[in-house]
Amino acid sequence: MDEARMLERSLVPVSLVTGASGFLGRPLLDALLGPDESRGRVVTVGRRRPPDWPAESFIQADLTNPESVRAAIEEAAPSIVFHLAGKTPPAPAPELYKANSMATALLLDALRERGRPVRVILTGSAAELGPVDESDLPVGEGHPCRPVTPYGVSKWLATCAGLAAQPPLEVMIARIFNPIGPGTPESQSLGRFAAQFSDPAVEELSVGCLDTRRDFVDVRDVARALIALAQHGRPGLVYHVGTGRSQRVGDGLEQLHRLSGGRVRVTIDPVHAGSAGPGDSRADIRRIVEQTGWRPEIPWEASVEDLWNEVQARPSVAIDRVNTWT
Repeated sequence: MDEARMLERSLVPVSLVTGASGFLGRPLLDALLGPDESRGRVVTVGRRRPPDWPAESFIQADLTNPESVRAAIEEAAPSIVFHLAGKTPPAPAPELYKANSMATALLLDALRERGRPVRVILTGSAAELGPVDESDLPVGEGHPCRPVTPYGVSKWLATCAGLAAQPPLEVMIARIFNPIGPGTPESQSLGRFAAQFSDPAVEELSVGCLDTRRDFVDVRDVARALIALAQHGRPGLVYHVGTGRSQRVGDGLEQLHRLSGGRVRVTIDPVHAGSAGPGDSRADIRRIVEQTGWRPEIPWEASVEDLWNEVQARPSVAIDRVNTWT
């Protein structure tokens, strides 16, 4: 690359995205590649290149290997980093800690060693909070975190690493509640329901508790929230990303059942009929709304319908099951 080309490239902002093949990755790439050309170049990094992504904008790296991460950061020279890569249940605990906690620490170390200003958006999870009394809902960012699952602990450790970062790193945490929409993985209840209803070989679906309520936020709204934080967020803060309202899981099941034509018979499994996790969960989103202007736009019913339509058109391998969303 000649000197003039190198100078031109150094002046163009670079957004680096990890986990770009996952559930959140594709909507974020779509949003970053929109009409706003001022966002500059978008580079993805990970074990494999996202489908249909140009090879010249991909850096192959093992995010759990310090040398590999350091080399990727030097090559990309990012001004903004969206860290989406990680693992979710049912991955075993050692893999969760390695992919979520250690990989985040290595990424932050590599960025710090480079010594250049960079804004970093880490994707957290509501699982970091642990049990929250209904009297404390909607839950704000100041609520103490008491995670009770390996996944929640692994994400909380990553958040702690981000909050401890010092300049020139400008780190913000997007604590995402329950993303839904096109690409929802089968490890999540509504993703599993949609996949089962669309499978012609399935005649019966056995389900557990349907009265659990969760703050479901559309994955495309989440992508916009991440960009809003990169543009307007304040370093050193956690931002809850949700809708501020909760929806009954059973209502999502019923909508998917109607959309499928009701061919599959739904039965309740008494062994798993008890609620898994808190009965209700919803986020206080005033901080991100007030500080960035972001707010959720896509209605819950539209998210469920778009999930169904995407599952109907889904090829045999649609998303990276290792890097699901965070």
